[in-house]
Amino acid sequence: MNTLISAQGNEQQSALATQQNSTDQLKKIRSALRALRDAVVLLNDNDGLEWWNQAAEDLLLLQVSDKGQCIFDFISAPEFRQYYQATTIADEGVHIESWHAPKRYLKCELTPFGDEKLLIIYDVTRLHHLEEMRRDFVANVSHELRTPLTVMMGYLENFSDQPDMPPHWKRGFELMTQQTARMNRIVNDLLLLSRIEIEETHELHYIDMTKLLTHVYDDAQAYNAGYGHSIHLQIDTYDGLYGSEMYLTSALSNLVINAIKYTPKGGNITISWANTAEGCRFAVEDDGIGIAPQHIARLTERFYRIDKGRSRATGGTGLGLAIVKHVLYQHQANLQIESVEGRGSTFSAVFPATHVRSAHTP
Repeated sequence: MNTLISAQGNEQQSALATQQNSTDQLKKIRSALRALRDAVVLLNDNDGLEWWNQAAEDLLLLQVSDKGQCIFDFISAPEFRQYYQATTIADEGVHIESWHAPKRYLKCELTPFGDEKLLIIYDVTRLHHLEEMRRDFVANVSHELRTPLTVMMGYLENFSDQPDMPPHWKRGFELMTQQTARMNRIVNDLLLLSRIEIEETHELHYIDMTKLLTHVYDDAQAYNAGYGHSIHLQIDTYDGLYGSEMYLTSALSNLVINAIKYTPKGGNITISWANTAEGCRFAVEDDGIGIAPQHIARLTERFYRIDKGRSRATGGTGLGLAIVKHVLYQHQANLQIESVEGRGSTFSAVFPATHVRSAHTP
């Protein structure tokens, strides 16, 4: 009997020790969260404030009596509400401008926490300003390079046309002309990319996608003259889009030209436009060289190249997919890449229903 009582006592002491250890760990975690410079807010299943640290209290001007209040009473930015209420929480979070301090920029990230949510708010003002400086620098340098490049191209063209040009000089002038033209393409793409980045929003117009894709197809056929591919245009819906026709034409043409350049001669390329459950999908499918899995995530980085030698040989600037990514971002669309090395690739632009206009809409 005494042995049983002793065993029960040991079990109770062990349970109490475990409970005390858990309590101590919880206190340490809360202390650590309170010490963070980033705002941390625990939200209940009704979107109400459950707990917050000191940084969140300072940022959102919270008081003890605010416990249980809805988070939208304190963060009213429409983009935050859209991000918060989305079916799938975006991994990259959402950037908003502070409602208390102009020119202060915040990044909000949500993490599911059982039936609750953990909201972390970072101050990214410094990063935002650095990004602005980078964009301005690239735009200014690119703009300043245009004039000297134009002058060089003009003189090189005039010298290259001289009938008495010595043969050993002619080759040199041809190479200089090629490289100057390549640099000019890079400068033009940098300027386009800078303009797209600066214009975070643009006026939306209705775009007849059947007409736009027909133009893209015609341009592709002209570019295809030296490749001999079989190019097909497949339009399964007459639905159009709201957006920027100039930027969309540039982005979708980029995807088609890439398929032509990176498919061995005599290949097959299909351009398609169809409805999906989410909205509409533009796709370019080829049976070209394909892409190894480790490269796919980095394809939209500026100047990222899988094969530097091949990219230069095809005249690429390394900016095409970066332009595509930013244009699609402006249209709330996303780029999806499926590829099998040696068998081909499919690049898809999926546009949400909010940017689609049904062909049956008057």
